[in-house]
Formats: sequence, structure tokens, C-alpha cells
Amino acid sequence: MKTILKTTLLVFILTAFGCSTTNDSLDNEFLGNEKLFAKVNGESFVSGDDYIGASYRSTSSASALAIIATDVENLSFGKAIGITFSTADSEFELRSGLVFTSDDQDILLVGVYTFTGNDDDFQENTSMRLEITKVDTVNKLISGKFNFTAIYKNSSGNQKTYNVTDGEFNDVLYSDDS
Repeated sequence: MKTILKTTLLVFILTAFGCSTTNDSLDNEFLGNEKLFAKVNGESFVSGDDYIGASYRSTSSASALAIIATDVENLSFGKAIGITFSTADSEFELRSGLVFTSDDQDILLVGVYTFTGNDDDFQENTSMRLEITKVDTVNKLISGKFNFTAIYKNSSGNQKTYNVTDGEFNDVLYSDDS
């Protein structure tokens, strides 16, 4: 079941961010407007308001949060990070102080990294941590920290590992479809 959900998430992210813009003049437009930071295998990843989407949905049977961001430092070479959390806990409440790891058995937690021209297949997260540090339910803003290791496999069977570290998102506007 987790494999199906992870594959569905990856297809969604690849579809949403499969296209890239070629206007590098936009790169400096976002200075001071950065909302998500991370390092991918040691290289900087930065995203701003116009390049981040976040959504939260809660029903009587499940709750889910998804954050997807595109790197704005080089818009001609599209890179994206996606983070998704979901639970079937009917008592779940999105709030500050929540911490989730890939070891939690009652949740689905997935982190993916992709870029233009990446045809490798997502295999698994060998580790992941998501911490929600602030939730403003009135203004629909969320902040937190994350890191994950994602394993991909190409058509020849070779594996590629992406270590996403020092991840942080600040006051990201989210839609609430509850």
C-alpha cells in the first residue's frame, strides 16, 4: 500500500513540475522572498512564494499535508522537492510541535527530489524527518524543518542517492481543503 501511495505522489510531483521556465532574469526577483531552503547532496536549494504550493486536507478518515517547491536559483534547470505526510488517525490535528519520522508505522511520510531530465524511478526513502515548528490556522501559514534520503534507480538498475539536509520552510501559505 505504501508503495502505491509513494508512486502516486511521485507521479503528481513529476507532472506538476515536469516543465521548467527558461527566464533566468527571474532569479534575482525573489531575493528576500525565500520560503524554503535545503541542501541536496551539499548543493543549495532555495524556493520563493511563487514557486511553492502547500495543501492540507482533513476528513473524518484521513489527514494529509503536501508541500512542493521549485528551486528559484536557476530557473532554466528545473529542480523540485516534494514532502507529503498522511495519516488515517481520525483525531489528528495540524499544530506546532509535531515531529514525524520514516520509522512511524501509522503514517505515510515521503520526500522526493527531482529535476529536469531525471528519468530515474523513485524507490524509497531510507530515512526522513519532518518537524512542524509553527502553524497559523487563521492566516494559513506553516513552518517547519525536514531532511530525507531518497533512493532512485535507473533503467540499468544503478542506484542514485539524494541526501536532502538542512531543510527549512518558513511561513508557507497553505490551502485548507478540510
